[in-house]
Amino acid sequence: MRVQRYLAAAWATVHGPSEPSRLLVSLLENGFAGMGVSPGPRAIDWAGMRAAADELPFRFAGVRAGGPLTDRSPMNGFVAEALGERQAAGRAIADAVATARVLGVPQVVLDAGVVSVLGEIEAEDLGEPAYDWTAERAQALLARRNVGRDAAVDRACRELYEVLKSFPDIDFSITQSRSLRGVVDAVALRDIFEDLAHQRLGYWHDAAICARREQVLAEPQGEWLEAFGSCLAGMTLGDASPEGLYLPPGAGGVDYGLCASYVPHTGNSFPVVLELDLSVNSGEMPGMRSCLDKYGF
Repeated sequence: MRVQRYLAAAWATVHGPSEPSRLLVSLLENGFAGMGVSPGPRAIDWAGMRAAADELPFRFAGVRAGGPLTDRSPMNGFVAEALGERQAAGRAIADAVATARVLGVPQVVLDAGVVSVLGEIEAEDLGEPAYDWTAERAQALLARRNVGRDAAVDRACRELYEVLKSFPDIDFSITQSRSLRGVVDAVALRDIFEDLAHQRLGYWHDAAICARREQVLAEPQGEWLEAFGSCLAGMTLGDASPEGLYLPPGAGGVDYGLCASYVPHTGNSFPVVLELDLSVNSGEMPGMRSCLDKYGF
């Protein structure tokens, strides 16, 4: 299978040219097949972007509902008990679907939200560089999260079933949350896939989040790929360390060789999206490309 490398829209639209055609050309010149779409700090005219892409050998990898660069995503409320929070998540999914249809790419990536816990939360974002994620702190929050885990997984299955039924023209994949309260851990994801066994739901591997979970929770990042590689629809690349998430490839703990070994051997193309924190300097692009080239990405 041929790997196709995409650059995430949030970083590209902040650091690249503002005019659509120039932006798309700059991505092609930097060795990307196109763009992976996700919410970012800038409002984007996706119809105009699609029109510009039609004049170029440029593709879109699909749409991620909820921005991966922040833990304050409307998707956090996907399994909330409060109706208003679930409705906000529903609107985020509907917006992602609408964008996917505009772009002509029926692929939407989403996470299953976070588990509600009682009391104040000191921190939950695995990408927060100002917080010292010790094993004790992580396990304490996980213990609080586990109280509501089963009920949240049940709601996730019901909500996902309704989403899949509501948008039969869209291919959905599920990915990890950067919040330690996230519904999706490896066990919960197995439960979700078992419950929705006859539905069209794929797995989208977020390499940075899985690496950060390994660093904080001692969860092997490869267990996700081993368990769900058979339904792997794509990957989000970018590195992870105590300094944060979505760092330049090679700057953290992501095992790119491991990730590359799970790229499916069949099919026409396999999308990988390089997601970058907005603080990453554009001058690092040559080194990032070299790192990805080394592993066949």
